[in-house]
Amino acid sequence: MQMQKSVLFFEGPVGVGKTSLGREVASRLGFRFIDGDDYATRGNWLRSILTTSHRIVDACQEQLTNHPAVIVAYPLRCTNWVFYRETFKRRDISFHCIGLTADVAHIAKRERNLSEDEIARSAEMIAQGYGQRPFSDLTLRTDESDFEDTCNRLMRAVQSVLKREKNRGEAG
Repeated sequence: MQMQKSVLFFEGPVGVGKTSLGREVASRLGFRFIDGDDYATRGNWLRSILTTSHRIVDACQEQLTNHPAVIVAYPLRCTNWVFYRETFKRRDISFHCIGLTADVAHIAKRERNLSEDEIARSAEMIAQGYGQRPFSDLTLRTDESDFEDTCNRLMRAVQSVLKREKNRGEAG
């Protein structure tokens, strides 16, 4: 039996570690990695969200041709989540969201130097619930330990989410 293809979004505010952790976890697990920001378009808000979302789906579909899973680093609103969930479901691809969160004070002290505007945007996103969405399969704090330990915890979390999905598929 072939394993179902999977897309996992690492969702959270600016500076929480979506990209660096996503890239590393994907590499360690033999998955592909996509930085959703690379597919973002500018312009009219609704048109740019729709165009970006379609571009991310197409990129995931392409990567899933030769890999079992793709990790996407990209913050999600509920409407984005619904779009991805339904689009991947129609394509028989499992879809999961892992929320990443941290205190803004910790984000401001990370290796990656964020501008004052980025730190303010991160604080705003945290206040809006990014990284702690009710639709997330799980939430993981990235400020409780160092990068290596956080990577290991995130890898175990990803494996757990995919194992639950597999068990559900075998039971159904």
